[in-house]
Amino acid sequence: MANSDEAPFSKVVVAVGTYDGVLAGWEMDMEKKKFKIAFATPVHEGSVRSMVMAQPHPDSSDKNDNPQQSPQPGALLSCGYDEVLRTHDFSKRLNSSGEVRTPAEFGTPVCSGFAPPMMLEPSATPPQGSTHCLVGFSEGKLVIYKKRDWSVQHVLAGHEGGVACISVHPSGKMALTGGESDGKLKLWDLTKGRLAFVSKINPAQTKGGRTQYEAIANIVWGVTNDETKQVYAFCYGNHVTVRDVGSGQDLLDVDLPSKVNQVCLMSYQQDLYVAAACNDGSLPVLAVEDGSSEEIRAIMAIEPVDGPVAGEERFKCIHSLVEGHVVTANSAGVISLMDLRGAIRMITTDQEQANDDSDSDRAGNSDEDDSDDDEEELAVDIIDGVQLGSGARVTSLTAWCYTQQESDDSSQSDEEEAGVEEEEKEVPENIKEKENSKKRQRPDSDSNKNVTIDDDALQRARDLVASAKKIQKRKNKKKKHKQGGATS
Repeated sequence: MANSDEAPFSKVVVAVGTYDGVLAGWEMDMEKKKFKIAFATPVHEGSVRSMVMAQPHPDSSDKNDNPQQSPQPGALLSCGYDEVLRTHDFSKRLNSSGEVRTPAEFGTPVCSGFAPPMMLEPSATPPQGSTHCLVGFSEGKLVIYKKRDWSVQHVLAGHEGGVACISVHPSGKMALTGGESDGKLKLWDLTKGRLAFVSKINPAQTKGGRTQYEAIANIVWGVTNDETKQVYAFCYGNHVTVRDVGSGQDLLDVDLPSKVNQVCLMSYQQDLYVAAACNDGSLPVLAVEDGSSEEIRAIMAIEPVDGPVAGEERFKCIHSLVEGHVVTANSAGVISLMDLRGAIRMITTDQEQANDDSDSDRAGNSDEDDSDDDEEELAVDIIDGVQLGSGARVTSLTAWCYTQQESDDSSQSDEEEAGVEEEEKEVPENIKEKENSKKRQRPDSDSNKNVTIDDDALQRARDLVASAKKIQKRKNKKKKHKQGGATS
């Protein structure tokens, strides 16, 4: 079940910026599952408008020169309302390791992204260290800085009315930007430093003969198991869209009940999902399909707040880690690490039950038992949450996690050759993940391989699964009860 699964990482680092110009950071040791404050200090005069972490170089001394030293993320960049860019070294706990003052005619730096960006999901090609940084400004300019010395390499036209958001492609060769008021979504070729493609969102309204657009609040690239398929998600107003780059097809295009502040894409068991941080305090999770079906599979992992205004319960930021885990921040300054795998499993279970119902009506009692189990399973497991001060207003968030390579007895024979031990460790892990995902495939995909099905055997198997779920739930409840008694 969701609560009994172990986290796929051994360390988490979270950093946030606030409306008061404070930069704060936490580390989480997954053995204790508790956030520990690393630093909290004012770094900007005015609000922190944007934050982003760089991808460390493969030959970084933090990881390779001293294997016993705990790995750390790359440089942290903060952009302030004071028109200053500051870099921070998280591993050395420095308040600021560098400062760049932006040209006054560019306005306020409001969004940023490193190229290549920080990569958390496993990839067939080893990630390269960040070499450049893109910064979008309130006056519309998009500036590309060299990370080595923070000199300006390109100044691009950007957007009329200001750049609202930036997302750099995992390759570091492309970037998407969204406009604050021009309704444009632009794709940039970073290798040539020029505009490659422009698309427009639907207008919000037409007033006085002039078309008005809502700000494109957030853009994120998605990592899929099919490396030939590139997708990205963006949001504006209460609208969320997931689009395929190659075909231009909208894989998901939906209006939610509330304004969406940020979105994130999650890859889990070869499927793709999107989670949205909403203004009404809700956290919906939606499955990303191939775009051919009008039916949308989704679940409300966290229900909206009762009442007309969510107030401090509004989700302002969300950042995806790996395998259905996200970090969120709300208006009350509460930062939470959440496991959304329960919500994802509920979405897939609903689909499985729909398939079963369409095939047969004979599962009377066992279907009721399964539905009871689904109600008992938590859609979201909040691993830990911490509040910054007495409720500081969080304006930006970024996060990083470290996935420790674990040895597998079944793959030791493939790792014995000298000189290639580290490279070969990745292969068994990938194979292991594929095998695990195959074991967790939906029952209907396995049944399609057989010409005939023994209905009695299938029913007995379902009954055993339902019984096992109940036993596991009771164990989890007893464990939680004991832990609660110990803490009290």
